[in-house]
Order: sequence, then C-alpha cells, then structure tokens
Amino acid sequence: MGTATGGRCTWIPRTRPAGSRLYLEGAPAERVWYLKEGTVVLSRANGAGATTRWTLRRPGDLLAPEALVSTGYADTAEALTPVTMCGMARTELDRWLGPTGSPSRTLLSLVLKTRCEETPRRASADGTSTRRLAQWILDEARGGEAPRVPRKVVADLLGMLPETLSRALAKLQAAGAVKADRRTIRVADVDALLRAAGEAQEDTDEDPDPAAETAAP
Repeated sequence: MGTATGGRCTWIPRTRPAGSRLYLEGAPAERVWYLKEGTVVLSRANGAGATTRWTLRRPGDLLAPEALVSTGYADTAEALTPVTMCGMARTELDRWLGPTGSPSRTLLSLVLKTRCEETPRRASADGTSTRRLAQWILDEARGGEAPRVPRKVVADLLGMLPETLSRALAKLQAAGAVKADRRTIRVADVDALLRAAGEAQEDTDEDPDPAAETAAP
C-alpha cells in the first residue's frame, strides 16, 4: 500500500486459495486486510437462522475495517478466487493510525461505527429480477466487465434462483445491454443497461421468484 515504517512495509502479504474462509462472523476481530488480488464474498446472518451472501470485495478494498471499532467480525469472508491480502494486526494498525481522540481518528471511528451498524443493502428488495441484475452490473462492473464469480453466487447476492438469474440475463442480452458467455458479463450498451435498471414493474410476463422473499434478510 506504499506505507512503510523504518523502510519496512507494515502490511504483511498473504496468499490464500479459492474457497478459503478468511474470517468468521462473530469471531474476535484481530486483523484488518487490504485486498490486492482476487475476489471475496461477504456473508452475514439474516436474523432468521440463515446466512446470506450480500456483497463482494475486490482489489483495492479493505476487509474487516470493523476490527477498529468492534470486538468481533461483522461478516464471514470467503475467497471466491485465489487472493492476495496485506494484513495488519488490530493493535499495530491502531498505533499506525495515530493518537486516539484526534479529530481524524474520531471521524474515522464514527464512519466505521455507522457502516457496521447498517443492515446490508440487498438488490433483491425492489424491482424485477431484470432490473435488479442491471443495477448490480452497473454497480459492480469495472472496466465494463462484471466480476468473474459463479452465477450461483450472483443469484445469492441478488436474492433469486439461478434459473431466474439466467432469464434476467437473457433479457438484458436481448435488449443489447450486455454480452455474456459462461464466464463473463460485459456491458455492451450503457444506455440500454441504465434503462433496464430504471424500469419499474414493466416485466409483467416475468415469473415471480419464490426465493426472493425468503432470501432477503
């Protein structure tokens, strides 16, 4: 990250394989990580006895910033691909950030506490599956391409069944908004994708998704 103390980088890089559990919700929050390579999915208990995947973390994102303001991890983090992370112990990071009680530390703590206390936003809350998928692609596409993660994971993130996701993707392709194959989803026409993301309940021919209500936290 370009941070050094005495000529030594204080963030220690580690590589973990796909499928690794990086930390568990509720476990003692002891480290913060900077994600250099790969994709991580975060899951959180939804209050109904189930755990719900709710968002992705990608290169350039921080993992577990709640460790600075909370005693436990807010989420369970799983590597969807091989990942490289630079980590720092909570105690060392606390010293690195400077004196507790300074204006910058106070502001940082308030921002992090607000973020940790918020209920994760899920795209499954509003609109048809086509609209929700279009919104997700607009939010997540970097360089015109959505994250390369299993479609089952995308369906989980959006609170829908995989077959519902397939129908929604087919509609976006038919509208010329995206181009997709088994591994990639690329933005083909931003305006068309924006129209799909902004439509109300116009897809009246779309089958209701029985997973939508049960998947939402």
